[in-house]
Amino acid sequence: MRIATQIAAVTLLNLRTLPERIGNSLVVVIGIAGVVGVLLAALAVASGFRQTIANTGRTDRAIVLTRGAPSESASTVSRESLISIASAPGVAMNAAGKPLVSAELLAMALLTKQADGSDAFVTIRGVGAEAFGIRREIRLEEGRMFQAGLRELIVGRSAQRQFAGLNLGDRVRLSDGDWTVVGVFSSGADSRESELFADSGALLSAYRRNAFNSVTVQLSSERSFLPFKDSLLQNPQLVVDVWREDEYFSSLSQPLNRILKLVAYGIGFIMTIGATFGALNTMHFAVRARSVEIATLRAIGFSGVAIVVSILVEAVLLAQLGALIGVTIVYVGFDGRTISTIGDTVGNNPQLVYSLVIEPALVVLGIALAAAIGLVGGLLPGMRAARLPVAAALREN
Repeated sequence: MRIATQIAAVTLLNLRTLPERIGNSLVVVIGIAGVVGVLLAALAVASGFRQTIANTGRTDRAIVLTRGAPSESASTVSRESLISIASAPGVAMNAAGKPLVSAELLAMALLTKQADGSDAFVTIRGVGAEAFGIRREIRLEEGRMFQAGLRELIVGRSAQRQFAGLNLGDRVRLSDGDWTVVGVFSSGADSRESELFADSGALLSAYRRNAFNSVTVQLSSERSFLPFKDSLLQNPQLVVDVWREDEYFSSLSQPLNRILKLVAYGIGFIMTIGATFGALNTMHFAVRARSVEIATLRAIGFSGVAIVVSILVEAVLLAQLGALIGVTIVYVGFDGRTISTIGDTVGNNPQLVYSLVIEPALVVLGIALAAAIGLVGGLLPGMRAARLPVAAALREN
């Protein structure tokens, strides 16, 4: 009998007897479903965070910070510097011939999370008149735009969903009193949707500041970045660093993204070890329970290879069933779910609201991991069954 025919025959026999071993089989299925589900859920946190940050930056925009500043919150750009930045080569112009430059500053608002009632710091971004010509992805969905000089806010859709007191007409308490929410905007599921926007002049006055944190610039083209950057770095009156916007946000997200992935893979590794031993144990008992049946097959001419492969196929199929269950549960329960990072208590690291994302690559990873667990879990019991002498196998029962 050809080896392929033997493998098919033994595999079908194994699968037909699965209902008789449903308890042991469920151990493998449930264990692997747990491994795949937990790993994908943890990686979805990192994936959603990474995608939200990636959506924020554009290659045809630049951000100017104080030289050496690690982030906007640690940067200080003077009003005088703004003139030199706006007149640099490579800056795009609006229809009226004005440079598309937005001098911006950051402040913090203490809000209450809807989910658990805890307090969290949220970023308020003071922006210039050209900010929305630069960030064309921003769309006002409700209400109206804030008016220059007034204590008015528009809030990101993600922030509104996560925090209480951000509906139209609500008031947000800042250092100089209450500010009114007059609009709600969306921006394509990026980090800006976690923020509140206000007029930069009004925010400067409220916080008694005389300088900005950063300057965002719309470039005339992607190729304009280097001339723009070189012009600013060579200007002796400026002490600044210039980033492409996408590169800036990527650099900010890397430390936290690494931590999220490390935690996800650490948890997944520990659970994988447990699931692998569970599969080994289950397949070992399955082989012992069928030792007479396997010995009979060997006695009538079935090869050891056919026995090993059939057991591997069974283990992998059970693992794939577990993977399918795990992926389904995570996709239904977590994909698109909105969460937020944990901000500190002094407002240096405000909360970022983002959605979990189950990417196709994560599903493939889960399926591959399940297959690997099934192969490892079925290999040793299969080899034991193939090597056990027929007479000894018959004596076991």
